[in-house]
Amino acid sequence: MKEGVNTPYRLQAEAGLSPGATLPVLTRLQQAGYVRRGKSGPRRRAEYEVTAAGRSFLKNQWQPLFEGPVPSEIEAIFRIAALASLSGANKGAVSNYLKMAAEQRQKGQQRARDTNLAANWPSAESMGELYGRMRQMYATARLNTEAKILRNLAVKIKKLGRR
Repeated sequence: MKEGVNTPYRLQAEAGLSPGATLPVLTRLQQAGYVRRGKSGPRRRAEYEVTAAGRSFLKNQWQPLFEGPVPSEIEAIFRIAALASLSGANKGAVSNYLKMAAEQRQKGQQRARDTNLAANWPSAESMGELYGRMRQMYATARLNTEAKILRNLAVKIKKLGRR
């Protein structure tokens, strides 16, 4: 692909896909007419090229991803933001998307805190209760950390747009 990801292995590595997902994704993209198999590269590795339809799709069809609900998985948020950035999205729009994702995480953290499972830590009566409190504390800390990272990325991406 002209953008540099031209083999299944590179797609897997750069997009964070599992080995079992990479070839089916490429097959679906090929069947949809968005990529085509090109010449075999070194060691007979399959190389793929983005078609005109694929470039058009990337340029025009990522917007609904911004309009729908923010995914709960951080990796999906990163992929959507990266796709939008590389497809010509306004850096301010990408920044706002990341801020919205951070706000969603902050709300999740607040809900986790409001359940107050960790408040009575020493008085856990059972293994299950103690385990549940530990998981709740982890979830709260994870959501807080993800929200901070997303806010920092939003600021950095917005600054990139000013250059």
